[in-house]
Amino acid sequence: MKKLFLFAALAAALTGCSSNDTDTNPEPGPGEIVVDMLPKTQAVELTGQQRAFVNQNTDFAFNLFRAVSSLPEGRKSSLLSPISVTYVMGMLHDGAAGQTAKEIASVIGFGEGQPKAVNVFCRALIEGAPKTDPSVTLEIANTAIANKVYSLNWEPQYEQDMADYYSADISSLDFSQKADAVSQVNGWCNEKTHGMIPEILSERELSSNTLLLLMNAVYFKATWTEKFDPKDTSEQPFTTASGQKRQLPMMHRKARALYGENDVCSALTLPYGSGDKWAMKVLLPKEGKTVDDVIDGLNTASWNTLNSYPNVWNPTVDIRIPRFTTAFETDLIKPLSALGAPTMFTPKEAEFPNIFTNYKKDLYVGLMKQKAAIEVSEEGTKAAAVTVAAMEYADAGPDREHPMSVDFHCDRPFVYVIQEYSSGAIFFIGTYRGE
Repeated sequence: MKKLFLFAALAAALTGCSSNDTDTNPEPGPGEIVVDMLPKTQAVELTGQQRAFVNQNTDFAFNLFRAVSSLPEGRKSSLLSPISVTYVMGMLHDGAAGQTAKEIASVIGFGEGQPKAVNVFCRALIEGAPKTDPSVTLEIANTAIANKVYSLNWEPQYEQDMADYYSADISSLDFSQKADAVSQVNGWCNEKTHGMIPEILSERELSSNTLLLLMNAVYFKATWTEKFDPKDTSEQPFTTASGQKRQLPMMHRKARALYGENDVCSALTLPYGSGDKWAMKVLLPKEGKTVDDVIDGLNTASWNTLNSYPNVWNPTVDIRIPRFTTAFETDLIKPLSALGAPTMFTPKEAEFPNIFTNYKKDLYVGLMKQKAAIEVSEEGTKAAAVTVAAMEYADAGPDREHPMSVDFHCDRPFVYVIQEYSSGAIFFIGTYRGE
């Protein structure tokens, strides 16, 4: 606000305006340049049904992250883009039928949603989310790559839906030439994530029975609304989950910020860009609590409570948070099956009749995984994720007083969430455990 007052005073001085002027918004004179300093952010426009989808998809985000965190790889610093998984699941759903379609829609939070409703929601985020804040870079890309060896013919409606709702590149490759095919697939991955995820597949993961690859890439880059000064970064102790003490580069500043808490954790909002559309929320377990306790308690209801009065206020916060990077890879078949969508991974039971005209039976998802990476620094955040599905052919509270000055020192493992606020969509969720 002080900056706006300063600009207004400066403008008055330069144009000779006095406090007695009656025209507070004079028209510009001949040749006079007027700079537009109004905020240029805009909200994602969603229907009531689509906002309900967001709430249900938020539950999916937390449920999937909880399932991934229970895997062996999830015991280290982890990162997941639930929205990237949602896009691949949406593309699968468009080609599915029967029990397979019902399970996919239910698990990602769309209930009995028909393919068009799911597709329209996905398109709304593809078109709207990158425009919410011009100072934040968000890129979403999708592709569908068929295996030339099988002379596949797309169902016209499926091909049209991939273009209309997912802006997906439709192409084909000779998967029998594994080295070349994998090189091109990984080249797409590297390009769409600006080098953060240089590869998603190895040659051994491309089966001779693979008919189709469906992929989504999400790339996010933003500066903090108020950056950390590198001069204030210093080596500070960090206690890992095992009790080991490490010295880490800890960023530091004092700021008035949105801060909240419940019985399990404290929550700090670190905004990006213009400050009103994108933010990272850091969830720091309270003494005696763990990252797992925080993850176990995450759902749409608890998340909304942690983002609303009386659990949130704006004290002066002494912030310490590590500068860190994380790269994470996880198989998605076991977590998604456990959440209620096992059929699409089951040969002879999966139903995907709406993708190809000449291969309507015995298609199933033989591989599904995600790679994600994040870099958090004094400047801001870069994050990216790629999700791939390989489809194969199956041979045979009350008011309370709040302190107005608090410490938020991330000197132990914590959870973080990157969210677009106007839609409520969660793009990334991760843990940092200090490895």
